[in-house]
Amino acid sequence: MDERQLSLFWAMCPHLEPSTLRSLVRSFGSITALHSADSGDWAAASHSRSKTVQRMAAWRAGCSKHVDGLEESLRSRGISVIVLGDAAYPEQLLDLHDPPLVLFARGDTSTLRRPMRVAMVGTRRASSYGLEATRWIAGTVAACGGVVVSGMALGIDGAGHRAALDAHGSTIAVLGCGLDICYPPGHASLYREIADSGLALSEYSPAMQVAKHHFPERNRLIAALADVTVVVQAGEKSGALGTVERALELGRDVYAVPGPITSKMFRGSNQLLFDGAIPLVDPEQMMAIQFEGSRCSDPVSRSNRFVPEHLQMLYAAVDEDEPRRAGEIAIALSLEPSYVFAGLLELEVAGLIRRLADGRYLPAEVSFPHSPTLGV
Repeated sequence: MDERQLSLFWAMCPHLEPSTLRSLVRSFGSITALHSADSGDWAAASHSRSKTVQRMAAWRAGCSKHVDGLEESLRSRGISVIVLGDAAYPEQLLDLHDPPLVLFARGDTSTLRRPMRVAMVGTRRASSYGLEATRWIAGTVAACGGVVVSGMALGIDGAGHRAALDAHGSTIAVLGCGLDICYPPGHASLYREIADSGLALSEYSPAMQVAKHHFPERNRLIAALADVTVVVQAGEKSGALGTVERALELGRDVYAVPGPITSKMFRGSNQLLFDGAIPLVDPEQMMAIQFEGSRCSDPVSRSNRFVPEHLQMLYAAVDEDEPRRAGEIAIALSLEPSYVFAGLLELEVAGLIRRLADGRYLPAEVSFPHSPTLGV
């Protein structure tokens, strides 16, 4: 057996955590040395629980003769295998100090080679504003030819994947369990669509169940796979903040969506802004800045600009032929002036309108770099 086959063999060992396997390989110097060692050496090298060592010994004794057929068996179930050192192994994961030894994939693995990868993370208990912002950002990333990377969790993750698929774009779901497990169960339909039209990726063997400690390990892969990380909505103790830490350790840029300062649900993401994260007020602008030469596939005009639902009435009232002040717009729409002022400010910050020196408002003229679109 060569090292590639041995890597897959041990990655498939039931109940053997990838982190434990990586630790053992480091201790022994190679997967071949690990395979040749006796169980006492395994126990001494990793301080593993006796039950883990017993399972490893049983796996080696009972299944070594079947190693040649492991990959073919997985392929027949629609699962691809990418081993560290393969040409298909994602180069960006090599930035990690502990890159996965083996990756299991279901879907189009060429998605890993597409440019402009944007991680979108946030709370599972997303607000309507958070979900709306997620759909806007993910839809824009997809329209620009980028790839939305997330963890398929409830809330922000799922909304990001869904928006990318609805825009006929690319998305990668990094799982905290094996590919035979759909977690959360309510995302079964979404998971099927990602596997059909995007890519589901995991470092866990296909049958491995979800575990709490898997999520930080998964999050390091999300941060490493992406060129930039966007935090849409996060509380003070959100797991998304762990993804941010890993992204910063890897030298990736981090964006945060501004949220209401009165909401506990945005304290984590707003704190990121205070600490120096880049404010995300227009995803098209982010794509243009982060990925020089990128252009969204849809023409950017007043008629097709994405406007958040709660601001659409105000945006429609900003007339390009007859600029008006906030007070005039408030009277025309029979709205409270304070609401109109706040809404116009949000539209202006988002780059959707512009304020003239005399206080009147016009729709913003949006332009992008004239350099060629990046190949995808």
